[in-house]
Amino acid sequence: MKRVILPSILFFFFIFEGTVMQIFTPENYGANMMLIPRFLIIIIVFIALHKSIPLAIVYATTFGLLYDIIYTDFIGIYMFTMALTTYLVGQSAKVVHINAIVGLVIAFVTVIVLDFQVYGIYMLIGIADLPIKYFLFERLIPSIVLNGVFLILMYIPMRKVMKVVE
Repeated sequence: MKRVILPSILFFFFIFEGTVMQIFTPENYGANMMLIPRFLIIIIVFIALHKSIPLAIVYATTFGLLYDIIYTDFIGIYMFTMALTTYLVGQSAKVVHINAIVGLVIAFVTVIVLDFQVYGIYMLIGIADLPIKYFLFERLIPSIVLNGVFLILMYIPMRKVMKVVE
């Protein structure tokens, strides 16, 4: 039973990001900003920090591929960026002692790094033509606020889940 908990949580947030969050986006109400939920990568970061780095990389690769297949036109962008970001998180976890503050900062920075990686790849292959100024102020900053609130709300419950899963 414990082996099903993490994949179920990840699948729930995968679906939640793509369906429920799309109803509440500010652009539906006439605002010039986009909220991009990155709840899935935040949960994967929790797994990398508190459970197992190789397991987190497997989840990042799997759900990144699912994200590419369902939500984007190109296969591999999210699979690569999520796996790479998770690997980097895992390596940073080996260097520093993980406590609540460090874990929050690492997860917060992970969201920013992931967004910049995806934006950079889209710019390289010519999909995105959004200037960096608009990316920062209309996408990144509002998304950082949304994901920061989620991160703060989910940190303690996810640490408890990680203890139950062990």
